Amino acid sequence: MIRSVLLALDASEASQTALRMAIRFCQDRNQRPDMASESVHLTGVAVVDTPNICAPMAVPLGAGAYKKERDEVLLAKANEEVEAILSKFEADCVEAGVPHTAVRSEGLPYEQIEAVSRTHDLIMIGHDTNFHYETHKTISETVRRLLLDNARPVIVFPKEAPENDVVVITYDGSTPASHALHMWTLLKVRRPETQVHVVSVDRDLAVAQKHCEEAAELLRYHEVQATLHPLKLTGSVVSQLSETIDEIGPRTVVMGAYGGGGFREALFGSSTNKMLENAKTLLFLYK
Repeated sequence: MIRSVLLALDASEASQTALRMAIRFCQDRNQRPDMASESVHLTGVAVVDTPNICAPMAVPLGAGAYKKERDEVLLAKANEEVEAILSKFEADCVEAGVPHTAVRSEGLPYEQIEAVSRTHDLIMIGHDTNFHYETHKTISETVRRLLLDNARPVIVFPKEAPENDVVVITYDGSTPASHALHMWTLLKVRRPETQVHVVSVDRDLAVAQKHCEEAAELLRYHEVQATLHPLKLTGSVVSQLSETIDEIGPRTVVMGAYGGGGFREALFGSSTNKMLENAKTLLFLYK
């Protein structure tokens, strides 16, 4: 059962969405009678990306002083942004009555987040969170590295998320997909009324059916009922998954961050941007 959440904070739109929903999540969990008495603790971390701000760069002869002055200006701006972001985080948590800790860190963002995450159950982050305190239109390197090099599940937030209580679990029988299903179930990041759908895609429909039933059996042990969607693969895994997810219209999609089969296509290579950048849902990812 979940007891602590680490929220990565910057000024991006998706990060602000993550902040609102993380506080709402903690409020909901802390007020529910079916949960144990201990509250969920929310930690907000904001990082000054000093290595990138002060990275060496080619400058004209005699322009070293300008580079130093530029770095100092950018560092001062980043520190101001971090202070403002953490102040808002603390004020929002106090207003909502959510137990919290604000952490200011300095260094490579994914390394700092990974280090703090070791004492937390779950990471939440906006899909374009980049800690450069500027607009960013693609999946940030921080998010990519966390998905590859981090031991905790990650919920990636879009700029906007549906207000429903529907979850889609994508399951292909692989170890990462099984890990994601199991971790999502154990953390109980759901309500009793949450509608759960299991989707599996395979060239052999019987195999897809078997995978759906496998996931459903585990869920039943945890008193979770699911609607099953076995699908015969007829084209691109990404396209077929996306079409089915759009039809169901969930708030959250649960996926393994790696895959031994078709879902590998869904998260890596050129398809990574399609699944993450174009996602209209929260993505619960675990390897």
